Amino acid sequence: MFDVDRNIIVVESVGYESVLKHRHNFIEIVYVKSGEAIHNIDGRDLKIRAGDLFVIATASEHSIRPVCDEKDFCIINIVCSRELFADVEFPPPEEIFSSRELHYDRLVEMIEREYKLESSSEYVLSLLVRNLINLCFIEKTIKSRGKDLVRRKKKFASDYIQRTIDFIQEHYMDKIMLKDIADAVGLYPAYLQRIFRKNRSTSVMEYLLRYRMEQACRYLLDTDLPIAEISHRVGFGDIKNFYTTFRRFFNVTPKEYRETRRGESAE
Repeated sequence: MFDVDRNIIVVESVGYESVLKHRHNFIEIVYVKSGEAIHNIDGRDLKIRAGDLFVIATASEHSIRPVCDEKDFCIINIVCSRELFADVEFPPPEEIFSSRELHYDRLVEMIEREYKLESSSEYVLSLLVRNLINLCFIEKTIKSRGKDLVRRKKKFASDYIQRTIDFIQEHYMDKIMLKDIADAVGLYPAYLQRIFRKNRSTSVMEYLLRYRMEQACRYLLDTDLPIAEISHRVGFGDIKNFYTTFRRFFNVTPKEYRETRRGESAE
């Protein structure tokens, strides 16, 4: 693959298809100039498209198969000797780099232009290739930071949701509204409502009602307390409202629920 006088070779290939899997002992940087293809690396298929870049710096088996009209598929191969970059850390071959903000295309074009010059300098080429690899690690760092931010946001939401649930379970028997719960956990009501609904697929107040109904069922089955007393114990000041809510959840009255379920357990 190497000219006796060159340790870096740049080749533009149109309609390129390496059907057979192969390995090589040199470093290959591939930039997709146009089109789409499937890059198979160690048996794993990865879709690549215009603007993507990947690096094969291991002895991994790989192949590229266009999934568009072959004449529309074009890649730039930057092939480098290992000796020239013995001190460089390269990313894994299965990682695809595609950040448009980092402008891989511009740096690849600079490498192509330098390579084609009669006075082309291997030193300049090697610096440009090193910069290209540095861009890959910059993208990795940015992605990692983004994932870490998402994890922190999820943990933030999870902590506040758990505090909301704990407060509801401790105070469900009291007369509490959304604002009371939000104040207790330290969030604005609208924001608490949004993160709670996103993570629990229900509203804060609907969760409160469900929990009250669960406790009502427990009292109905485990005690002989009058229904009016149970209504009071689970946070309902109006027994009529308690009956209406109970029927909405279970399609029976509290009395019917108690008689039916106790009858089933007796059998």
